[in-house]
Amino acid sequence: MIDYGRRIVVDLDFETALGETARALRDEGLQTIARIDIRDHFRRDLAHDFRRYIVIDAWSPRLAIAALACDLDAGVILPTRLALYEVADGETAIVAAEPLASMISEPEWRRHSPELATLAREESRRIARVLERLQHVASEVGAAA
Repeated sequence: MIDYGRRIVVDLDFETALGETARALRDEGLQTIARIDIRDHFRRDLAHDFRRYIVIDAWSPRLAIAALACDLDAGVILPTRLALYEVADGETAIVAAEPLASMISEPEWRRHSPELATLAREESRRIARVLERLQHVASEVGAAA
């Protein structure tokens, strides 16, 4: 399997996972700037049914303004993208890309933009906490059942 980012599978139904993801993002100071319902697009554009699948673009306004002040072209990689989709047995998979992934792995960029690299690492830690929270919520729900 190709590594698209951090991936977890939680024992939560899709709607619960979606709501908890939105709440966890907000609690970490991240704003949802786009929400794309892939299933709806496939139905409408291709008359094709598909599992529930939502793509969320989220960002930290602080990281966004710093990145754009350094390089206006950085806008295309600013949002952290998360994908949530149904898997078997009522579980939900959540995949999160690394913030500024295409730049953060470049040593030259880190040397050239240390402040931005620091902000990207902070946002990466926020995304990690979002995923940890979702795993914790899922284990609490499982324990209560």
